[in-house]
Amino acid sequence: MSPSPRGSALLTAYEPFLGRPQNQSQEVVRLAAAREDFPAACRVEFWPAILPQLEARVEQALAAAPRFWLAVGEAGEDGVPLLETVARNHFDLGEDAAAADGGPASGVLEPGGPEQVQAHWPAAALAEHLRSQGHQVELSQDAGAHCCNGVLWLATRRAAMSGAPRPWMGFLHLPRQPEQRPQQAALVQAAVAWLGAQLAFSPGAGRG
Repeated sequence: MSPSPRGSALLTAYEPFLGRPQNQSQEVVRLAAAREDFPAACRVEFWPAILPQLEARVEQALAAAPRFWLAVGEAGEDGVPLLETVARNHFDLGEDAAAADGGPASGVLEPGGPEQVQAHWPAAALAEHLRSQGHQVELSQDAGAHCCNGVLWLATRRAAMSGAPRPWMGFLHLPRQPEQRPQQAALVQAAVAWLGAQLAFSPGAGRG
């Protein structure tokens, strides 16, 4: 995994897990990145859904000092896309032994850490913009207990404790609805474009 260019935007999605042949987030992000209107300055990476590997990947991603980082993951089959606003200090991988990679299946992500943290990104304003463009999207305070919550927790906490300027770091959950992939790809593109536009308009945004 090569590091992202410094100062660029980062868009990540997960590879298939739980024995499924595809991951909705990976397929949608591929479609989004192939669009002609996808921002050229946004780097795309696909990560394995393996919890013990996340810390090193998060450290490397943050070392590249992205202006913003939008992580995308797969949710259940029902509902609408969700913009996550809270990360919780816990994990429960259930029977997903591959995600545990030999480690515990449940526990806390940061011993002694707070129970939860607010995600550092303008989720409410982004949701309003996406709805104005005709996209269905809701805010959420529950990113689950798998790698989706894990990456949001680790990135939010590492960025806050680093002493460096903080990038916007958000998470988008996409329902596992294969027939909705084109619409979801348009939503991802719109989210990335809006986040980038806010930072271009206000140089200090996404920092501190």
